[in-house]
Amino acid sequence: METKKGKIKIAQVVGNAKTGGVISCVINFYRNIDRDKFVFHFYTYGESPYDGEIRRLGGEVFYIPSVLNFPKSVSQMVKYFKNGGYAAVHAHLTTLSVVPLFAARLAGVKTRICHAHSTSHKTEKVRIVKNALRPFSRLFPTHIAGCSRYSCEWLYGKRKGEQAFLLRNAIDLSRFCPDAENSQRLKAEYGLSGRKVIGCVGRFVFQKNIPFLVEAFAMLGLADKNAVLVLVGDGKERPLIEERIRRFNLEGRVIILPEIPDVEKYYALFDLFALPSRFEGLPLVAVEAQAMGIPCLLSDEITPEVNITGQCEFLPIDSPGEWADKMGEILGAAQKYDLRDRISDAGYDIKKEAKRLEEFYLSTGERNGY
Repeated sequence: METKKGKIKIAQVVGNAKTGGVISCVINFYRNIDRDKFVFHFYTYGESPYDGEIRRLGGEVFYIPSVLNFPKSVSQMVKYFKNGGYAAVHAHLTTLSVVPLFAARLAGVKTRICHAHSTSHKTEKVRIVKNALRPFSRLFPTHIAGCSRYSCEWLYGKRKGEQAFLLRNAIDLSRFCPDAENSQRLKAEYGLSGRKVIGCVGRFVFQKNIPFLVEAFAMLGLADKNAVLVLVGDGKERPLIEERIRRFNLEGRVIILPEIPDVEKYYALFDLFALPSRFEGLPLVAVEAQAMGIPCLLSDEITPEVNITGQCEFLPIDSPGEWADKMGEILGAAQKYDLRDRISDAGYDIKKEAKRLEEFYLSTGERNGY
Protein backbone atom coordinates (compact mmCIF):
# COMPACT_ATOMS: atom_id res chain seq x y z
CA MET A 1 0.00 0.00 0.00
CA GLU A 2 3.01 2.29 -0.22
CA THR A 3 5.31 3.74 -2.83
CA LYS A 4 8.90 2.67 -3.20
CA LYS A 5 9.86 5.59 -0.98
CA GLY A 6 7.49 4.37 1.73
CA LYS A 7 4.86 7.07 1.28
CA ILE A 8 1.17 6.38 1.75
CA LYS A 9 -0.60 6.89 -1.59
CA ILE A 10 -4.08 8.38 -1.65
CA ALA A 11 -6.18 8.64 -4.83
CA GLN A 12 -8.12 11.92 -4.76
CA VAL A 13 -11.05 11.82 -7.20
CA VAL A 14 -12.06 15.45 -7.76
CA GLY A 15 -13.66 15.42 -11.23
CA ASN A 16 -13.75 18.98 -12.58
CA ALA A 17 -10.45 20.56 -11.54
CA LYS A 18 -10.40 23.68 -13.73
CA THR A 19 -12.11 25.86 -11.12
CA GLY A 20 -14.17 25.54 -7.99
CA GLY A 21 -14.06 24.96 -4.27
CA VAL A 22 -13.43 21.20 -4.35
CA ILE A 23 -10.10 21.32 -6.18
CA SER A 24 -9.10 24.42 -4.16
CA CYS A 25 -9.85 22.56 -0.94
CA VAL A 26 -7.98 19.36 -1.85
CA ILE A 27 -4.93 21.19 -3.21
CA ASN A 28 -4.85 23.27 0.01
CA PHE A 29 -4.55 20.06 1.99
CA TYR A 30 -1.85 18.70 -0.29
CA ARG A 31 0.20 21.87 0.15
CA ASN A 32 0.08 21.45 3.92
CA ILE A 33 0.02 17.72 4.59
CA ASP A 34 3.28 15.93 5.48
CA ARG A 35 4.45 15.01 1.98
CA ASP A 36 7.28 12.93 3.42
CA LYS A 37 4.54 10.55 4.57
CA PHE A 38 1.75 11.01 2.03
CA VAL A 39 1.47 11.42 -1.72
CA PHE A 40 -1.75 12.38 -3.52
CA HIS A 41 -2.74 11.22 -7.00
CA PHE A 42 -5.44 13.47 -8.47
CA TYR A 43 -8.11 12.01 -10.77
CA THR A 44 -9.71 14.73 -12.88
CA TYR A 45 -11.72 15.18 -16.09
CA GLY A 46 -8.92 17.00 -17.91
CA GLU A 47 -6.13 19.54 -17.70
CA SER A 48 -6.36 22.21 -15.02
CA PRO A 49 -4.31 25.20 -13.82
CA TYR A 50 -3.27 23.12 -10.81
CA ASP A 51 -1.57 20.27 -12.71
CA GLY A 52 1.88 21.86 -12.65
CA GLU A 53 1.76 22.61 -8.93
CA ILE A 54 0.52 19.10 -8.12
CA ARG A 55 3.50 17.59 -9.92
CA ARG A 56 5.94 20.05 -8.31
CA LEU A 57 4.62 18.97 -4.92
CA GLY A 58 5.38 15.35 -5.82
CA GLY A 59 1.87 14.25 -6.78
CA GLU A 60 0.52 12.84 -10.01
CA VAL A 61 -2.47 13.68 -12.20
CA PHE A 62 -4.60 11.17 -14.11
CA TYR A 63 -7.30 12.18 -16.59
CA ILE A 64 -10.45 10.08 -16.59
CA PRO A 65 -13.77 10.22 -18.47
CA SER A 66 -16.64 11.90 -16.67
CA VAL A 67 -18.36 9.54 -14.25
CA LEU A 68 -21.55 10.26 -16.23
CA ASN A 69 -19.94 8.03 -18.88
CA PHE A 70 -20.35 5.16 -16.43
CA PRO A 71 -18.91 2.10 -18.25
CA LYS A 72 -15.83 3.83 -19.65
CA SER A 73 -15.14 5.74 -16.44
CA VAL A 74 -15.44 2.67 -14.20
CA SER A 75 -13.33 0.54 -16.52
CA GLN A 76 -10.50 3.08 -16.57
CA MET A 77 -10.59 3.75 -12.83
CA VAL A 78 -10.57 0.02 -11.99
CA LYS A 79 -7.41 -0.35 -14.07
CA TYR A 80 -5.73 2.63 -12.41
CA PHE A 81 -6.81 1.66 -8.89
CA LYS A 82 -5.69 -1.96 -9.27
CA ASN A 83 -2.22 -0.92 -10.38
CA GLY A 84 -1.87 2.17 -8.20
CA GLY A 85 -1.05 0.59 -4.86
CA TYR A 86 -3.41 2.96 -3.08
CA ALA A 87 -3.94 2.96 0.65
CA ALA A 88 -7.26 4.74 0.05
CA VAL A 89 -9.51 6.20 -2.61
CA HIS A 90 -11.00 9.51 -1.42
CA ALA A 91 -13.91 10.58 -3.66
CA HIS A 92 -15.03 14.23 -3.62
CA LEU A 93 -18.00 14.04 -6.02
CA THR A 94 -20.76 14.02 -3.35
CA THR A 95 -23.60 11.85 -4.76
CA LEU A 96 -21.57 10.91 -7.84
CA SER A 97 -18.84 9.51 -5.58
CA VAL A 98 -20.75 6.25 -5.89
CA VAL A 99 -19.02 5.70 -9.27
CA PRO A 100 -15.34 5.92 -8.25
CA LEU A 101 -16.04 4.11 -4.99
CA PHE A 102 -17.72 1.28 -6.90
CA ALA A 103 -14.62 1.13 -9.11
CA ALA A 104 -12.39 1.15 -6.03
CA ARG A 105 -14.32 -1.75 -4.55
CA LEU A 106 -13.99 -3.73 -7.79
CA ALA A 107 -10.26 -2.96 -7.74
CA GLY A 108 -9.91 -4.28 -4.21
CA VAL A 109 -9.02 -0.98 -2.50
CA LYS A 110 -9.78 -1.57 1.17
CA THR A 111 -10.26 2.03 2.32
CA ARG A 112 -12.88 3.95 0.35
CA ILE A 113 -13.89 7.42 1.52
CA CYS A 114 -16.95 9.37 0.39
CA HIS A 115 -16.75 13.13 0.94
CA ALA A 116 -19.82 15.41 1.00
CA HIS A 117 -18.98 18.83 -0.44
CA SER A 118 -22.44 20.04 -1.48
CA THR A 119 -26.21 19.61 -1.18
CA SER A 120 -29.08 20.32 -3.60
CA HIS A 121 -31.91 22.74 -4.30
CA LYS A 122 -35.55 22.17 -5.27
CA THR A 123 -35.10 24.05 -8.58
CA GLU A 124 -31.98 22.14 -9.65
CA LYS A 125 -32.52 20.10 -12.83
CA VAL A 126 -30.47 17.13 -11.60
CA ARG A 127 -32.11 17.07 -8.17
CA ILE A 128 -34.03 13.87 -8.99
CA VAL A 129 -30.78 12.15 -9.96
CA LYS A 130 -29.02 13.39 -6.83
CA ASN A 131 -31.83 12.17 -4.59
CA ALA A 132 -31.86 8.80 -6.35
CA LEU A 133 -28.12 8.39 -5.79
CA ARG A 134 -28.07 9.46 -2.14
CA PRO A 135 -28.86 5.98 -0.70
CA PHE A 136 -26.01 4.50 -2.76
CA SER A 137 -23.60 6.98 -1.17
CA ARG A 138 -23.64 4.70 1.86
CA LEU A 139 -23.20 1.48 -0.12
CA PHE A 140 -19.57 1.44 -1.27
CA PRO A 141 -17.56 3.64 1.14
CA THR A 142 -15.85 2.20 4.20
CA HIS A 143 -15.66 5.71 5.69
CA ILE A 144 -17.72 8.88 5.24
CA ALA A 145 -16.66 12.51 5.55
CA GLY A 146 -17.86 16.00 4.72
CA CYS A 147 -17.12 19.71 4.92
CA SER A 148 -20.06 20.58 7.20
CA ARG A 149 -22.64 18.81 9.35
CA TYR A 150 -25.30 20.16 7.01
CA SER A 151 -23.75 18.52 3.93
CA CYS A 152 -23.09 15.27 5.84
CA GLU A 153 -26.68 14.97 7.05
CA TRP A 154 -28.00 15.81 3.58
CA LEU A 155 -25.93 13.06 1.92
CA TYR A 156 -25.81 10.33 4.56
CA GLY A 157 -28.93 10.98 6.63
CA LYS A 158 -29.08 12.50 10.11
CA ARG A 159 -27.83 9.51 12.12
CA LYS A 160 -24.98 8.61 9.77
CA GLY A 161 -24.21 12.25 9.09
CA GLU A 162 -23.60 12.92 12.77
CA GLN A 163 -21.00 10.13 12.76
CA ALA A 164 -19.15 11.30 9.63
CA PHE A 165 -15.63 12.70 9.84
CA LEU A 166 -15.90 16.48 9.63
CA LEU A 167 -13.00 17.90 7.61
CA ARG A 168 -13.35 21.66 7.55
CA ASN A 169 -12.66 23.68 4.41
CA ALA A 170 -9.62 25.25 6.03
CA ILE A 171 -7.35 27.91 4.55
CA ASP A 172 -3.79 29.19 4.84
CA LEU A 173 -4.27 32.10 7.21
CA SER A 174 -0.87 33.53 6.31
CA ARG A 175 -2.17 34.19 2.76
CA PHE A 176 -5.54 35.67 3.66
CA CYS A 177 -5.13 38.72 5.87
CA PRO A 178 -6.56 42.26 5.74
CA ASP A 179 -4.11 44.93 4.60
CA ALA A 180 -5.56 48.41 4.02
CA GLU A 181 -2.46 49.70 2.23
CA ASN A 182 -2.40 46.75 -0.15
CA SER A 183 -6.13 47.13 -0.77
CA GLN A 184 -5.72 50.78 -1.77
CA ARG A 185 -2.79 49.94 -4.04
CA LEU A 186 -4.73 47.18 -5.83
CA LYS A 187 -7.82 49.35 -6.22
CA ALA A 188 -5.65 51.96 -7.89
CA GLU A 189 -4.14 49.28 -10.14
CA TYR A 190 -7.61 48.20 -11.30
CA GLY A 191 -8.94 51.75 -11.62
CA LEU A 192 -11.25 51.35 -8.62
CA SER A 193 -9.85 53.97 -6.24
CA GLY A 194 -12.61 55.46 -4.13
CA ARG A 195 -15.18 52.94 -5.38
CA LYS A 196 -17.27 50.60 -3.23
CA VAL A 197 -16.55 47.09 -4.50
CA ILE A 198 -18.89 44.13 -4.13
CA GLY A 199 -17.12 40.90 -4.98
CA CYS A 200 -18.11 37.33 -5.76
CA VAL A 201 -15.75 34.40 -6.40
CA GLY A 202 -17.28 31.27 -7.90
CA ARG A 203 -18.00 29.24 -10.99
CA PHE A 204 -20.58 30.71 -13.35
CA VAL A 205 -23.05 27.84 -12.93
CA PHE A 206 -26.66 27.35 -11.84
CA GLN A 207 -25.61 26.58 -8.26
CA LYS A 208 -23.97 29.97 -7.69
CA ASN A 209 -26.96 32.02 -8.93
CA ILE A 210 -24.82 34.89 -10.19
CA PRO A 211 -27.43 36.34 -12.62
CA PHE A 212 -29.52 37.04 -9.50
CA LEU A 213 -26.60 38.97 -8.01
CA VAL A 214 -26.24 41.04 -11.20
CA GLU A 215 -29.94 41.95 -11.03
CA ALA A 216 -29.66 42.89 -7.35
CA PHE A 217 -26.60 45.00 -8.11
CA ALA A 218 -28.51 46.79 -10.89
CA MET A 219 -31.10 47.85 -8.32
CA LEU A 220 -28.38 49.00 -5.91
CA GLY A 221 -26.73 50.92 -8.75
CA LEU A 222 -29.80 53.11 -9.18
CA ALA A 223 -29.15 54.54 -5.72
CA ASP A 224 -25.36 54.22 -5.50
CA LYS A 225 -23.47 55.15 -8.67
CA ASN A 226 -20.17 54.61 -6.85
CA ALA A 227 -20.65 50.85 -6.44
CA VAL A 228 -18.89 48.29 -8.63
CA LEU A 229 -19.46 44.54 -8.91
CA VAL A 230 -16.44 42.28 -9.49
CA LEU A 231 -17.15 38.69 -10.54
CA VAL A 232 -14.26 36.22 -10.39
CA GLY A 233 -14.71 33.00 -12.34
CA ASP A 234 -16.09 31.47 -15.52
CA GLY A 235 -18.51 28.77 -16.57
CA LYS A 236 -21.60 27.74 -18.53
CA GLU A 237 -23.71 30.68 -17.39
CA ARG A 238 -21.28 33.35 -18.57
CA PRO A 239 -23.40 34.20 -21.66
CA LEU A 240 -26.46 34.60 -19.41
CA ILE A 241 -24.51 36.81 -17.00
CA GLU A 242 -23.20 38.96 -19.86
CA GLU A 243 -26.76 39.28 -21.22
CA ARG A 244 -27.94 40.54 -17.81
CA ILE A 245 -25.08 43.05 -17.72
CA ARG A 246 -26.15 44.43 -21.11
CA ARG A 247 -29.85 44.39 -20.24
CA PHE A 248 -29.29 46.52 -17.14
CA ASN A 249 -26.72 48.79 -18.85
CA LEU A 250 -23.99 47.77 -16.41
CA GLU A 251 -21.06 47.71 -18.83
CA GLY A 252 -18.12 49.26 -17.01
CA ARG A 253 -19.74 48.73 -13.61
CA VAL A 254 -19.57 44.93 -13.60
CA ILE A 255 -16.06 43.56 -14.07
CA ILE A 256 -15.40 39.89 -14.85
CA LEU A 257 -11.97 38.57 -13.86
CA PRO A 258 -10.49 35.10 -14.38
CA GLU A 259 -9.87 32.82 -11.40
CA ILE A 260 -6.20 32.70 -10.42
CA PRO A 261 -4.27 30.57 -7.87
CA ASP A 262 -3.44 33.63 -5.72
CA VAL A 263 -7.09 34.63 -5.45
CA GLU A 264 -6.40 36.59 -2.24
CA LYS A 265 -5.26 39.39 -4.57
CA TYR A 266 -8.86 39.84 -5.70
CA TYR A 267 -10.30 39.73 -2.17
CA ALA A 268 -8.15 42.76 -1.35
CA LEU A 269 -10.36 44.73 -3.77
CA PHE A 270 -13.63 43.86 -2.02
CA ASP A 271 -15.56 45.92 0.51
CA LEU A 272 -18.36 43.32 0.59
CA PHE A 273 -18.46 39.68 -0.42
CA ALA A 274 -21.78 38.39 -1.82
CA LEU A 275 -22.75 34.80 -2.60
CA PRO A 276 -26.42 34.07 -3.47
CA SER A 277 -25.96 30.30 -3.99
CA ARG A 278 -28.94 28.01 -4.42
CA PHE A 279 -27.10 25.28 -2.49
CA GLU A 280 -23.67 24.68 -0.94
CA GLY A 281 -21.85 22.37 1.43
CA LEU A 282 -19.74 24.99 3.14
CA PRO A 283 -18.27 27.52 0.69
CA LEU A 284 -14.50 27.88 0.98
CA VAL A 285 -14.74 31.35 -0.58
CA ALA A 286 -16.80 32.63 2.35
CA VAL A 287 -14.13 31.42 4.78
CA GLU A 288 -11.45 33.16 2.70
CA ALA A 289 -13.46 36.39 2.61
CA GLN A 290 -13.90 36.38 6.38
CA ALA A 291 -10.16 35.84 6.86
CA MET A 292 -9.62 38.97 4.77
CA GLY A 293 -11.92 40.85 7.16
CA ILE A 294 -14.64 41.32 4.55
CA PRO A 295 -18.31 41.38 5.63
CA CYS A 296 -20.35 38.75 3.79
CA LEU A 297 -23.90 38.66 2.45
CA LEU A 298 -24.91 35.06 1.80
CA SER A 299 -27.93 33.10 0.65
CA ASP A 300 -29.92 31.53 3.46
CA GLU A 301 -29.56 28.25 1.56
CA ILE A 302 -25.96 28.21 2.87
CA THR A 303 -25.38 26.57 6.25
CA PRO A 304 -24.95 29.05 9.14
CA GLU A 305 -21.92 26.95 10.12
CA VAL A 306 -19.97 29.20 7.74
CA ASN A 307 -20.54 32.26 9.94
CA ILE A 308 -17.29 31.75 11.81
CA THR A 309 -16.60 35.39 12.67
CA GLY A 310 -20.09 36.81 13.07
CA GLN A 311 -19.47 38.94 9.95
CA CYS A 312 -21.99 37.08 7.76
CA GLU A 313 -25.60 38.03 7.08
CA PHE A 314 -28.08 35.70 5.38
CA LEU A 315 -31.03 36.50 3.11
CA PRO A 316 -33.51 34.46 1.04
CA ILE A 317 -32.86 34.49 -2.70
CA ASP A 318 -36.37 35.42 -3.79
CA SER A 319 -36.01 39.23 -3.85
CA PRO A 320 -33.21 41.05 -5.70
CA GLY A 321 -34.53 44.29 -4.22
CA GLU A 322 -34.02 43.03 -0.67
CA TRP A 323 -30.45 42.07 -1.57
CA ALA A 324 -29.87 45.52 -3.09
CA ASP A 325 -31.06 47.21 0.11
CA LYS A 326 -28.93 44.99 2.33
CA MET A 327 -25.82 45.45 0.16
CA GLY A 328 -26.23 49.21 0.40
CA GLU A 329 -26.69 49.00 4.16
CA ILE A 330 -23.56 46.86 4.65
CA LEU A 331 -21.44 49.02 2.34
CA GLY A 332 -22.50 52.09 4.29
CA ALA A 333 -21.10 50.67 7.51
CA ALA A 334 -18.42 48.30 6.22
CA GLN A 335 -15.18 48.04 8.15
CA LYS A 336 -12.50 45.39 7.93
CA TYR A 337 -11.20 43.61 11.02
CA ASP A 338 -8.47 41.02 11.47
CA LEU A 339 -10.51 38.05 12.68
CA ARG A 340 -8.06 35.28 11.81
CA ASP A 341 -7.72 34.18 15.44
CA ARG A 342 -11.45 33.39 15.48
CA ILE A 343 -11.09 31.42 12.26
CA SER A 344 -8.15 29.45 13.65
CA ASP A 345 -9.97 28.77 16.93
CA ALA A 346 -12.97 27.45 14.96
CA GLY A 347 -10.75 24.86 13.24
CA TYR A 348 -10.25 26.53 9.85
CA ASP A 349 -6.44 26.83 10.00
CA ILE A 350 -5.17 24.57 7.20
CA LYS A 351 -2.00 23.62 9.08
CA LYS A 352 -4.00 22.25 12.01
CA GLU A 353 -6.68 20.66 9.85
CA ALA A 354 -4.07 18.96 7.64
CA LYS A 355 -2.76 17.21 10.76
CA ARG A 356 -6.29 15.97 11.46
CA LEU A 357 -6.50 14.62 7.91
CA GLU A 358 -3.20 12.78 8.37
CA GLU A 359 -4.55 11.21 11.58
CA PHE A 360 -7.78 10.27 9.82
CA TYR A 361 -5.96 8.52 6.98
CA LEU A 362 -3.75 6.66 9.44
CA SER A 363 -6.74 5.63 11.56
CA THR A 364 -8.63 4.30 8.53
CA GLY A 365 -5.57 2.28 7.59
CA GLU A 366 -5.01 0.65 10.97
CA ARG A 367 -7.46 -2.11 10.16
CA ASN A 368 -6.24 -2.38 6.58
CA GLY A 369 -2.54 -2.86 7.19
CA TYR A 370 -0.84 0.42 6.36
